[in-house]
Amino acid sequence: MNRSSALRLRAAAALAVPALLLGGAGTALAAPARTTPARTAAWTETAVFVGTAHGHTPNSAIVAAGEVAYTKAVSAFWLRSRCTIGLTNATSDGIGWYLGEARLYCRR
Repeated sequence: MNRSSALRLRAAAALAVPALLLGGAGTALAAPARTTPARTAAWTETAVFVGTAHGHTPNSAIVAAGEVAYTKAVSAFWLRSRCTIGLTNATSDGIGWYLGEARLYCRR
């Protein structure tokens, strides 16, 4: 090896070593290859909460029952935004009051 090629080799090594230490060009070669695919959650947890309440009108009874169901869900650490009211019912008691029932379906 002659003198000029030895100088070129040292110069190349002097430039490459700091690049490797600082995470430069050689970093991609040093990173381990991923051998397993990333795992994704394929399951969802679901829950049903039932609320009942009385009201002067069928609508007010259902709204109050929905709020009771939401309160139960939030108390069980479910997010209100992940729940929907799916089934409602209002029945009259015959003396001017209505019993409302609401089913709240939650998933996460």
